[in-house]
Amino acid sequence: MRLNESLRAVISGNLSGYRCILLASELGICFLSDIIKVMDTANQTPNILIIDDDDGLRYSLKRVLSGRNYDVLEADSGEAGLVVAEQHGPQVILLDNRMPGMSGIEALQHLRCANPNAMIILMTAYGTTQTTIEAMKFGAFDYIMKPFDLKKILALVDAALAASKDLMRSNDLEEPASGLSAEDLEGGIIGSSAAMQQVFKTIGQVAASEVTVMVTGESGTGKELIARAIYQNSLRAQQPYIAVNCAAIPENLIESELFGHEKGAFTGATTQRIGKFELCDCGTIFLDEIGDMALSTQTKILRALQEGEIQRVGSSETIKVNVRMLAATNKPLEEMVKEKTFREDLYYRLNVVRIQLPPLRERMEDVPQLVDFVLKRLARDSKADAKLISPEVLALLAKYPWPGNVRELENMIYRSAVMAQGETILLKDLPQELLQTVAPLPLAKPDVGEESSSDVALPPPVALAELSVAGSAVEPLQMLGGQVEDPFDLVYKQVRRLNGNNVLEHIERGIVSCALAEAGGKQVKAAEILGITRATLRKRIDQYELR
Repeated sequence: MRLNESLRAVISGNLSGYRCILLASELGICFLSDIIKVMDTANQTPNILIIDDDDGLRYSLKRVLSGRNYDVLEADSGEAGLVVAEQHGPQVILLDNRMPGMSGIEALQHLRCANPNAMIILMTAYGTTQTTIEAMKFGAFDYIMKPFDLKKILALVDAALAASKDLMRSNDLEEPASGLSAEDLEGGIIGSSAAMQQVFKTIGQVAASEVTVMVTGESGTGKELIARAIYQNSLRAQQPYIAVNCAAIPENLIESELFGHEKGAFTGATTQRIGKFELCDCGTIFLDEIGDMALSTQTKILRALQEGEIQRVGSSETIKVNVRMLAATNKPLEEMVKEKTFREDLYYRLNVVRIQLPPLRERMEDVPQLVDFVLKRLARDSKADAKLISPEVLALLAKYPWPGNVRELENMIYRSAVMAQGETILLKDLPQELLQTVAPLPLAKPDVGEESSSDVALPPPVALAELSVAGSAVEPLQMLGGQVEDPFDLVYKQVRRLNGNNVLEHIERGIVSCALAEAGGKQVKAAEILGITRATLRKRIDQYELR
């Protein structure tokens, strides 16, 4: 029996303890402890360590995980967690980030050294860009924000256990994280959406390497901020960083800008010029809008990437440079390669790791955080007095498609903050074009499908289908006249004036009718819009005779 087959038999439990010892003697006595260790590891119940100062959370997690036949260990601090981890060697560690004493990030670094095979999941109710990047950089398996869905944390634990088993089987251990520190991100990259969290994780994973990174995404998504974040978290963070906008430099000057030129190389070259690559030696250069670069310049960029060599314009001398290159574009490079307008070999050299930034319309849940960040930065820089934004405005912003992405949002908030007369941005402070895009006027009265049976008389500017519950704002449709009134007040006053008593019944009937109209008569969809069950909707339909 070959060694690998023998060990697999031991792990699978197909050999008795006596046969294991015989096998060990056949393989050599030095293997006996290893075989017993492998056998014990294969047969033991997975250990999961919960490190959190919240007693209630630890109790809840332990109860759920114990029900799945896991051995659950507890610690109420990072220091205590280190002791438990060293004693029991858990496969998975659920680690809170904010605790008295040692922080989660500090504990993560110590845990990775003490138990490098453990899969560590960082938990926090205060998700920030820097925390996410540092967690991944220091070797966390994943990162989850509180409060979390039970199914999500269980799925994450299962994935971590599977990874732990794969790690033991392959015996291909990763090196502990290097523990590099990084400065806070200049300008800030904001977002707690799943798409942005993945971007932050990727930054943490690639920052400390020398790999070339291509950042792609629509204009205004923040590609340069991503490049700067990679640089600030890299080994070259103390070396030069130069950003070059390739689209802003004329084609006949870009080679001189990047590689420099000798005196007399061309008309107007009265002195020698040092290019960006030389100035950035041992540092990081970011080539923004690289899709706009001419083919002739692309050839020289390729040589700089492959050979680490450049030539100044007008010189035959080769200059060695050590530069990490980051690039970004909003153009479809794959199509440009097919059309022969972008070099295929350069494309593959640049596209080693790609970070695709989502447009803002695909991560609308980040809009409130982005707005808050912009307002705080404006207040810090004393550019505007406005510090708050009304719920109605926030609801409106969440419906705008943002073709200009984060840059457009930032400019719009700046403009509105300047126009605001107090500390709060109101509907009247928003640009007319945004209001007309999201709530175009004139507004057509919603067709409820049964004009003859409708008892509700609604004011034309307010569509009841736009009403929402739990304090969310309604669609602001009278702001263009200059005077803004709470839409709920408008509806109430009109229904009260026209129908007298039973206001709730009339409004509810109108809401149900509008929801059915919006859903095209489909009750399942209408119930989803209203946030009620289909059975409850049927009762309302019968109650108000809406069939």
